[in-house]
Amino acid sequence: MSSVSVSKRIHSDLDAGLTSFEKWRMSIRFSTALIAASLLVVGILIERLMPMEQRALAAAFQAGAALLVIAPILWEAIVGLFRESPEYYSAQLVSVAALAAFAVGDFATAVIVPVILSVAFFLEERSILGANSAIAGLQALQSNLARRIDSDGAERSIAAADLMVGDTIAIAPGESIPADAVVLRGHAAIDQSSITGESTPEEVSPGSKIFAGSMNLNGLLQAKVTSAGDDTTLAKVLDLFQEAERSKTRVLRLVEQYAKYFVLGVLLIAGITLFLTHDVTRAITVLVVGCPGPFLIAGPAAMVASLAVASRHGILVKNARFLEALSEINCVVFDKTGTVTTGRLDVCRVIPMACREEDVLQSVIAGVSVNQHPVSKAIARFGKQQGQSIPEVQDVEEVPGLGIRIQFADDRIVILGRESWLNQEGIATESIEHSGPMVWAAEISGTNKRTLGCICLSDRARADSPQVIRQLRDLRVERTVLLTGDRAAVAQNIGLEVGVDEIVSEVLPSEKLQVVELEKRAGYNVMVVGDGINDAPALAAGNVGIAMGVGGADITMRSADIVLMTDQLDRLPMAMVLAAKTKATIHRNVLIGAGLTLVMLGLASAGTITPVAGATLQNIGEAFVIINSAAILRWKWQPPVATVASCPSPKNG
Repeated sequence: MSSVSVSKRIHSDLDAGLTSFEKWRMSIRFSTALIAASLLVVGILIERLMPMEQRALAAAFQAGAALLVIAPILWEAIVGLFRESPEYYSAQLVSVAALAAFAVGDFATAVIVPVILSVAFFLEERSILGANSAIAGLQALQSNLARRIDSDGAERSIAAADLMVGDTIAIAPGESIPADAVVLRGHAAIDQSSITGESTPEEVSPGSKIFAGSMNLNGLLQAKVTSAGDDTTLAKVLDLFQEAERSKTRVLRLVEQYAKYFVLGVLLIAGITLFLTHDVTRAITVLVVGCPGPFLIAGPAAMVASLAVASRHGILVKNARFLEALSEINCVVFDKTGTVTTGRLDVCRVIPMACREEDVLQSVIAGVSVNQHPVSKAIARFGKQQGQSIPEVQDVEEVPGLGIRIQFADDRIVILGRESWLNQEGIATESIEHSGPMVWAAEISGTNKRTLGCICLSDRARADSPQVIRQLRDLRVERTVLLTGDRAAVAQNIGLEVGVDEIVSEVLPSEKLQVVELEKRAGYNVMVVGDGINDAPALAAGNVGIAMGVGGADITMRSADIVLMTDQLDRLPMAMVLAAKTKATIHRNVLIGAGLTLVMLGLASAGTITPVAGATLQNIGEAFVIINSAAILRWKWQPPVATVASCPSPKNG
């Protein structure tokens, strides 16, 4: 990498996430502090090395340095009086202290204290623990250019922002994917770690979804754009991350609420110290060590570090307060399909009636091959595995809520769908023992109607579901509930397999909401986990709603408080452990920061430390908060030791 590109990268990192005002403010504070420090050194050298007659010149240099460094801080302090924002409290206390030192002729103190705090301000702004850089890193994933294949087959390089839904794009090995898309041609390994947190590249082929910001590691792909610009998953992740960074937890709001009383208390202590001791230096020291910096960064530093770690593991937290709420969860309500199960249906058996199994498949394969319903996809996939060819048909019609109707050229009609639909058409069915979904096929030719057979399907529990539920219990989750609109027999099988405490089956979306409300009324702090459109009301009703997977419905992701960008269920206990660690870090930051400040206030009042020493010690408190919070960035997921004891038998609601 050239020195120029390195320089650009450093400049980019330093500027990441800062507004123009913040850049200007930091530039003024830092540059005036450097110039003032230089002038102070010149003044001291003149005072020490030049004749006595030059003392006035030395004093002029020191006074000029003091005025130069005090001016921007005093301006901020005045602005803070009108805005009543806690971020200006330190500037107000330092201004009073520096002006007091200037008034009594202690120019060195009037310069050094603001300089130390200005340097600390610069480091504080840059020490938001990688959050701004994390945002900049996500922004850097966005490809600026795309190779669009036009209708004439020509390939043109255009800005990624100009891509439209439906465009066909080409992605070469080593290129970043410019938009969310579906693969049309080619096979490749895709690094989606920036989106899902999964370090293992995913193999994609025609029909696979790929996301903007992912990297094509090998293989040439052609894909059809499904979302571009601000509608891509990466753009939504960026928006939510920035929103979360601006959000505040209950503890943070409490700290900010009482910060102004803390500042008034410091002013009162400084006044009492001055009244009792008549020592201006002691009062100045009290003001310096009373700056509430450690309190004000106690929460943001830990929270931003935590958000960055969560994002790295594919856990997208929309608001910092949900991290706090996660640590208080003691009941988890799961939607079944796509959450504790894979959400992918598979054909487990075909039961023919008065014909062969292959005849049943051959009759429906043309219809299911062009239909997007999960049942149709499962049958089409199974038929392909069985080597079924697709016959020509005249028409395929989807009958909403019932199934599909396939019209053949010889006037035969094959219907595939619910048993009740066949019965309504006067076609008899038989009793079949199967606990999962099933559809029936029948043939209608003139007035002749006959049942072809029944196709049984199943949805499997995720392999890690039982283990994750045991881990949640180890994290003091007292109750787990499985919600589903499926039949009781289906729900019972899955519930027993994964080990939940209670199963509630055959519920409508509105009834799912009622179940969540009942759990809350029973005194539980409820986390709801789902992935479908019908889960949105329940997700919104929970204390914390978690949407599974980037492939989840958009409304579900919008209703949820936390979005798991992967289908890995172990992100649930991972998020809870991270939330508990973040909460403990914030509390430790506040307690240590308060303790150090109280000790320093006592030392300052007793005259044990000077203003310059106080400014240095005050920054030790901030340094502790930053280092303690930075420890979160090194956090690694260690699953709790799972309870080996057998799971309790679930109750069927």
